[in-house]
Amino acid sequence: MGSVNEHTVTIPNPFRTRILNGEITPLMSIKYVVGNEIAMMAKMAGFHALFIDMEHSSLDMRTVAQLILACNYAGISPVVRSPSKSHWHISRILDAGAAAVAIPHIETVQEVRDLVHHAKYAPLGARGCMNNQPVFNFQHVPTLEQNEAMNIQTMLIPMIETPCAVDLAEEIFAIDGVDGVLIGSNDLCTDLGIPGKYDDPRYLSSVTKVINAANKFGKPIGIGGIGGRLDLLEKWFSMGATWSLSCADGAILQNGMKKVVQNYNDISSRLERPKQ
Repeated sequence: MGSVNEHTVTIPNPFRTRILNGEITPLMSIKYVVGNEIAMMAKMAGFHALFIDMEHSSLDMRTVAQLILACNYAGISPVVRSPSKSHWHISRILDAGAAAVAIPHIETVQEVRDLVHHAKYAPLGARGCMNNQPVFNFQHVPTLEQNEAMNIQTMLIPMIETPCAVDLAEEIFAIDGVDGVLIGSNDLCTDLGIPGKYDDPRYLSSVTKVINAANKFGKPIGIGGIGGRLDLLEKWFSMGATWSLSCADGAILQNGMKKVVQNYNDISSRLERPKQ
C-alpha cells in the first residue's frame, strides 16, 4: 500500500464528503429504533447519515456498535453522540467504526485539546492503536497508513451549546484535529435564559458568531435542536452551515401513528349514524 495521500487507504464517509463539499445534509437521530434494519431504511429514504444519540437515550455500547456496522454496510455514515467527554467513551465509539463522534457540553479550550488527544492518533493525539478495525471491514491495514487515514477521514465534532463555548468558537476551530462543530440549540437557548425562543436576538447572534468562526477556519458546522424550523435552518445554511439534526425516530413514529388514528377517526365521523 502507498500513503494515504495517494488515496490507497480510504474510509467511505458520505457524511464527511457531502458537508466538506458544502452539500446540505440532514441527519436522522436514533434513540429508540435499534434494529439494524433502520440503517437500510434510512438509506432507501435518501439519508446519507444517521445520528446515533447516546447522550439522550439508554443505548449501550453493544447496541451502538451493531448500529454502526449496519450503517457502514448499508453505505451511510454513522455519526455518534458520546454520552460524555470521557476518553473511554470516545475511543470505544471510534473503535466500533463511527464515521464521526460528537462530544456534548464543551466549556473550555483545554477540554477540546483533551478530546483531540483521546480521539486522534499520534502525532495529533495519543489514541491507542488497534488493527482489523470495523471501519476497514476488519481488514488488516499497516498501522501507519491506518492511523493517517483515520486521523483525516473520521471526524471529531465538539458541541457548542453554552454562551461560554460560543465566545471560544474561534479558538476551538483553530485547534488542529477539530473537524467541525455541532451547535446544540436547545441547551444554548436554555443557558441564555431563553429556552425554546429561537427567534430571540441572543440565540441568533450566537449562532451567527459560531458560523462566522467556522467560515474563517474553513470547517463545517451543524445545527441541532431546530429540525422543525426550516426557515431558520435555511438562514443558517445560506450563511455556511451544511448539516443539521433534522428529525428523530420517536417523533417520526409518533407522527405516523397519529396520522393513522386521525384517518380512522375521520372515517368514523363520516359514517357515524344517529343512535336509536
